[in-house]
Amino acid sequence: MIKAAFFDIDGTLLSPATDRLIPQSTKDALVELRRRGVKCVLCTGRPKVQLPWCITDGFPGFEGGFDSYITMTGSLCYDADGVYADTPISPEVSARFIDLVDREGFDILILNREGSFASGHGPRMLELEDMVAFHYPEADIHELVKKPIYQFCAFVPPERDEELRQAMPDCFVTRWCDVFCDIVPSNSSKPAGIRAALEHYGLRQEETIAFGDGGNDVTMLQYAHIGVAMGNGNPEAKRAADYVTDDVDKGGIPKALRRFGLIG
Repeated sequence: MIKAAFFDIDGTLLSPATDRLIPQSTKDALVELRRRGVKCVLCTGRPKVQLPWCITDGFPGFEGGFDSYITMTGSLCYDADGVYADTPISPEVSARFIDLVDREGFDILILNREGSFASGHGPRMLELEDMVAFHYPEADIHELVKKPIYQFCAFVPPERDEELRQAMPDCFVTRWCDVFCDIVPSNSSKPAGIRAALEHYGLRQEETIAFGDGGNDVTMLQYAHIGVAMGNGNPEAKRAADYVTDDVDKGGIPKALRRFGLIG
């Protein structure tokens, strides 16, 4: 029996075609899923401050938002009772990455507990802000790394990912779009966040289902007992999934939940 469902945000819960809102059919499915006793857990690369109101506050029948939040690609996990997994990047690794940024000059985001902060606003940063309808304030990255950092986002094209992996062997490099890549501690990932949630709630891997659409969802889809890729997802996510459902705008989540007997 599935007892916990894990959901990515962009392209999975939120529809880019409807001003980044959760489709009503998905809302109805989440309400029924919770009513049937399944924990609904968010699993995202975003920090807490960047979660939209429909995620944090919920909606009729789904008041209070999700049962638990795996944020910053598994680096910080919490629920109403507090933080249950806290995996910042080591200060030495953060300093090494900032040295690389100083040499190479590409834009980055730094994610800490307070939010997401930009080193600058080049074309790639502006493209992301347009995609997520969010403005990232600029800050002194050399000052920010004096405090715990949970994730970096490097605004480089995909062909530079391997270069970053070579430069940051103690980190995990992944991406969900061509605009930037995520850099998280090697002991942090979406599967690591799911494992922390399962331990926290006393659940087993065999009791999980996960939904995603991007490259940074691949390991999550592979780890979950049932991995579901959205119809609008990229080929990498679809190859990793056990099942490919319809697009987010075409009832992909409720269709998959019905397919596996989790809602009526």
